Amino acid sequence: MHKGIVDPDFSAEHVLSRDPWLYVELWLKRQRKHEALSYWLQARRFAEASSLLDVQAAPLTMYYAFLNASKALLTQKGLSKGKHHGVSGSRPEDARASLATETVNFQTGGVLPDLCGYLGESTQKTSYSLKDILWNIPFVHRAFLLTLTSTPELFIPLEQSRYIRESGTREVWFEAQIIPRFTDKRKLVNIPPSFEHFERDGNTYVRRKKRCRFCMNQDSADDKIRANTRLRNYHAQTRRVIVNITGNRDLWYLKRAHYKNEAGSRHTMSLMFAAMHRLSELSRYDPKGLESHLNGQANWLISEFVYGSMDQFIDQISSEITGRQFWPPKVR
Repeated sequence: MHKGIVDPDFSAEHVLSRDPWLYVELWLKRQRKHEALSYWLQARRFAEASSLLDVQAAPLTMYYAFLNASKALLTQKGLSKGKHHGVSGSRPEDARASLATETVNFQTGGVLPDLCGYLGESTQKTSYSLKDILWNIPFVHRAFLLTLTSTPELFIPLEQSRYIRESGTREVWFEAQIIPRFTDKRKLVNIPPSFEHFERDGNTYVRRKKRCRFCMNQDSADDKIRANTRLRNYHAQTRRVIVNITGNRDLWYLKRAHYKNEAGSRHTMSLMFAAMHRLSELSRYDPKGLESHLNGQANWLISEFVYGSMDQFIDQISSEITGRQFWPPKVR
């Protein structure tokens, strides 16, 4: 599997680094992407400033780091980056401050819709609660479930996530082994409809169904080009429900289907952008409302999101900009 979504370079060596900022800066300089580089450097300045702030103030500078990093990606790809943020938030005046009453509105024009368009998501105007957005973000999912104990679990951990080409045929599909303690058949009922699970050698696996596969022919140079395009298109579709958490190259997650999960079709990167924007609005315009959240049930969950999202967002967007995967170096 590859962390890149839209244009991954499957043949490139991994970048072993604890800090992708400098490598992406070098990459943009070599590509002579000067405007994108300016946005990237500004994103880093905001990220560095965020490390000095507490949870009440950090969302503001963190959001501007996300915003400028997204502009760097969109500029580098030659796509529109909009004049506006493309997202807004609200809470009813008479409503108590809670994750369920914080609404995040995806607009039809601006940086977030352009980012959604790049990722192949809907760019139509829509709204989600902050609660539903955080529910769909893998790296805080455990904190979410421990905070809101009645919420269904969404993610099934996988090992050996890979693409398979069957010997003697040209058929290719995604396949992975499910971590043993998550193989309870009740948990596998709600896997996405394009997937199926099966047993092999005493282990439980999940794979894309036969109707959701493609053929790869590599007999000639033109065939290889077409095969690579098919693989990348297939990969982009697969990565809607196969997600990762930065820092573990072997562990991926299958997002379960849930009929009440309206935000489930969004990629983690656009969800993090939207959630951080709402928290930045609270930090700027409603510090009392943010304080209410931090003094309430959601304190730990919000803190985990704020302090953990920078590494997650920058790691993902670095892969999108360069096509490479970033992993922390192993220590022997």
